[in-house]
Amino acid sequence: MKIAVHYMAQLRQAAGVAAEDVELDGGSLGELVALLVERHAALRRLLVTSGGAPQPTLLVFVGDEQADVGRGTLKDGDAVTLLSPIRRG
Repeated sequence: MKIAVHYMAQLRQAAGVAAEDVELDGGSLGELVALLVERHAALRRLLVTSGGAPQPTLLVFVGDEQADVGRGTLKDGDAVTLLSPIRRG
């Protein structure tokens, strides 16, 4: 399925793009995050913990609705927006 991914704030800088379309075999937000970490190594620390779980501060929206990475599902054509609060220090 084709998913439009939009990166906000520091995720945009780490990914090197503001948005991209990705082909996803599965249908979960967790699978999408795993794919994005594989594609963009600089996103790893912003999207997942050292144990591989989604960062607890990560905000994910599917369309206009906030979604839970651990439980969210996707369908073909969805637009996903990722936002991570800026860390200082």
